Order: sequence, then structure tokens, then C-alpha cells
Amino acid sequence: MPDTPPPSAAATGARAVLDLAFRQWSAGLVAALARRVGLGRLDLAEDAVQFAMLQAARTWGFHGIPEQPRAWLLRVAANRLTDLVRLRAPEVPDVPDEEPVAPDALSEAPPRYAAELPDDALRLLFACCHPALSREMQVTLTLKVACGFSVREVAAALLADEPTVAQRLVRAKRTLRACRATLEVPSPEALPERLGAVHPALYLLFNEGYEASEGHDLSRAELCAEALRLAEVLLAHPGTATPEGHALAALFCFRAARLPGRVDARGAFVPQEAREGTEASPLLLGRGLRHLHASMGPVLTPLHLEAEIALVHAKSAVPGAEDSARLLALYDALLVLKPSPIVALGRVVALGRVRGPAAALEALGPLRSDGVLQRYPYRFAVEGMLLEQLGERGRAADCFRQAAALARTPPQREYLLARARACG
Repeated sequence: MPDTPPPSAAATGARAVLDLAFRQWSAGLVAALARRVGLGRLDLAEDAVQFAMLQAARTWGFHGIPEQPRAWLLRVAANRLTDLVRLRAPEVPDVPDEEPVAPDALSEAPPRYAAELPDDALRLLFACCHPALSREMQVTLTLKVACGFSVREVAAALLADEPTVAQRLVRAKRTLRACRATLEVPSPEALPERLGAVHPALYLLFNEGYEASEGHDLSRAELCAEALRLAEVLLAHPGTATPEGHALAALFCFRAARLPGRVDARGAFVPQEAREGTEASPLLLGRGLRHLHASMGPVLTPLHLEAEIALVHAKSAVPGAEDSARLLALYDALLVLKPSPIVALGRVVALGRVRGPAAALEALGPLRSDGVLQRYPYRFAVEGMLLEQLGERGRAADCFRQAAALARTPPQREYLLARARACG
């Protein structure tokens, strides 16, 4: 069988631009089209943008990247949207008495409150957080539509199964269609109430960048940068500049400051204890400290505590005794404000640093049966680490192999399998 010829330089360059375009522009393109047909027809807007991306993948490698690739994608997507509206116009609507959208209505119109939130991605974020949707629907829809996640990525971010996520998306879109929602930024008075869903969505967007759920790389720095950018755009608006928003931005800065040190020159994962001497970005640390200072107020939120935890880790890859005690206290407080199995697992690690692996392993006991953690690779990695410290190398190896089976990227998997082999 003949070898497959390597892709041309033009095809490789086009693919790189298209990958970047999908992450950076897809939300804005969907937003531009959804303004024309309404949030109830998000599926049409998404299908049209997906069609444009596929057309670009087929043609850019042969004919070259257009001078204005975003405009090219928007034009192709808008033409496809017109065709889709015409094709589906005769269909019986899902919602009684819903007025169909005429193809000639697809004119570019400025959104209301454009001066309030001039960013297309933010408009779509707030639109997906429509008050007619439950909180879980809001966050799920935001990750899928506004952040461009696949269903698999959404499921990984929410620690849920894919069928549940798919059904939740169907219900969310039906609800938006039933209430005839439009893609308009809410009034300045209504903006703050929607932050309750926007902040968690940005949090999960950053997490997907920090710890990718699929692909070949451990992290996707561009997603972290986009989450921080959107968080800071919110902070520039008086209606959405809140102490909690500053705490969120501080958390992003502190975690991103250590991002380059998580992998070596070959892209392999570097464990935390091996990162000592890898300098955190002083610019991001300073930026984070400014946000943390601005976040101080009468209310202590989970984001404030998480930002403090991230700051301790950003200052030192291997916390000393005083920092370890501080981390445990922070996790104790966080567990009160945000009781979750993920937080409890973080506390187990902090407890192990302060009181030793035996105490940490005992605290891990009640978490072993948690359904969420059964799908979480670090639950087994933490247990393997503790067992290894106690000299139980055989059981530790089994845990590392279980963690590797759940790992989402090759760098995770290879590191965990290496730990299993080292335990014998």
C-alpha cells in the first residue's frame, strides 16, 4: 500500500488558520446569524457556520486563504442560512403560532445595547443565559454555542455523560424557541443577574484550556487567554464589574501564570513537584494581584478562595509547611461554600501535605463511591500517589492504570502509565 503523501504547506497553513478561526470566530459568527433568525433557531445558525467551516477546509488548502477570512466565512454562512430558512419554511413549526422567519429578513441589523457589550462573544454568552432556562441549561448551552465546545467537551467539563448533555441542549433550544427569545443584550439593569451563569461558563472555558478534554495537547492556551479576555471585558463594563468578577479574573491570571511549566519541550506533562525553579509569569502574577485587590468586599465567595489557592501554587510549585497549612485552611473554607467532590478531592491532597498520606487516604475513603469522581482520572491518580507514599506500590500501580484509562489526552495518559510502571 503506497504511503500517504504529506500535506502541502498551503494545506497545513490553511488548517492552522481554520483551527484558530473556529475557536476565535465561531461564537461571533453564530451570534451574527442568530441575531437575524432569533435564538429559537440557533440550530440553523450553528449549521450554517459549520457549513462555512467545512467549505473553508475543502477550498482554502487549494485556492489559498482569503485576504479577509472572517468576512469570507460570514458570507458563506449567511448564504447557507438563507438556504436553510427557505428549505425549512414549509415545515410545521414545533411551537404553535410561531411566525416563520422570511429569507428577506436576514439583513444585518445592529443589536440593541450594542454600546453596552460590543463583543459578539459576550452578546452570545448573555443571550444563552436567558432567564427562561434553568441554570444547568444556561451553562450547557453557553459552552456548546458561545464557547464552541463539542458535546463531548461539554460533558467532560460538566462531568456528565454525553446523552444527558445532548438532551439538555435540545430542551434548552426548544425553550428559547417557545419563548421567542432574541439575541439581544439585556438592559443594563438586567445584566448583573445573568452573571450567575456567565461566570461559571467562563470558569469552565478556562478549565478546558488548562486541562483539555480531547486532542493531542495537555492544554490549550488560547482558550485560557479567551476566558481571561472575556472576564476582563466584563470588568470594563460598570454593570458587570463585580468583586466576584475580579476574583474570577485573578484566578485565571494565577493559574495561567504557571501554564508553560506544565509541559516540557516535547509536550510531556511535568508533575507539580518537578516544576520548582520554573518561574511563573511575573506579568500575570501582577495582573492577578491587582484583580484580587479589586475583588475585596463584604462578601467572601468561592472564587475568592479559589483565587487564593491558585496564588499559593503560583508562588511556589512545592508549598512549604506554612503554605501547606494555608492551603488546607482555604480548602476547608471552600468546602463549606462550595461543597463538591472535586473540592473535597483537592482538600485530600492538601491534607496529605499537612498530616501525611495515611490521614489523606482515610479522608479519600468516602469519595471512592462518588459517581462524579468515578469518571475523573485525578481521583485515582491521587489515591495512587498516596498509596505510593505509604509503600503500597502494587495498589498504587493499579490506581495509576485506572487513572490512565480515564485520561483525556496523550500527555496525561503517558505520565500516568509511567507512574504505574515505576511502581512495578
